[in-house]
Amino acid sequence: MEEIYEWRNLMDRHQVFATNIFVQDNFVFEETATQMKNYIQRLWQEREPGNNWQTDPDLQTKEEFKIFSDMVLERSKEIIKILDYDVEDIAITDMWGNVLRNKEAHPPHTHSNNFLSGVYYLHSDKAAGIQFFDPRPQSDVFVPRKTKKTHNNSNLLSFNSQTNRCIIFPSWLQHWVPQNISNNKRISIAWNVQLNGQVGEHHEYQSANF
Repeated sequence: MEEIYEWRNLMDRHQVFATNIFVQDNFVFEETATQMKNYIQRLWQEREPGNNWQTDPDLQTKEEFKIFSDMVLERSKEIIKILDYDVEDIAITDMWGNVLRNKEAHPPHTHSNNFLSGVYYLHSDKAAGIQFFDPRPQSDVFVPRKTKKTHNNSNLLSFNSQTNRCIIFPSWLQHWVPQNISNNKRISIAWNVQLNGQVGEHHEYQSANF
């Protein structure tokens, strides 16, 4: 038994091919959040609501969203630095508001043609969150029973739609919003961020310029 124990101590753990999801609560001050919420509510009241109601994807150009957009860019640059990428600059390509009523959902999707995407909850009682799918197609070929569910053994990860919470994730990561079981509307802002400048390496014959 002693020899086995010593052998186990020599084992290093390498968590590879990670998918990074970043979460920050209390993302903006209440005054900024209220200003954005009022803007989206005014638009929503002017139209007949339907499933997956959304604003136009240009909120980053509106004065009411200036502080928020700057925060999104700042956090995105921090993430890029944490992940050790060499990036010249970034830009918000789309930003839009979402309103989900009771029994409404948003089907599985990704955000094409971008590098990072995110969601921020302006108003929610946590009854409707966001769920991410495991991007590894073979991960569910064999699934043992679990003593407890963790990020290391799950194929579907949920994050609560907590008011004033920001979640940033890779644009290619498939996700969806389950049916809103609350009687309250869930109001959120979503966005995409793309890289500016050269990506990839010329000497590897796999570079581009945005």
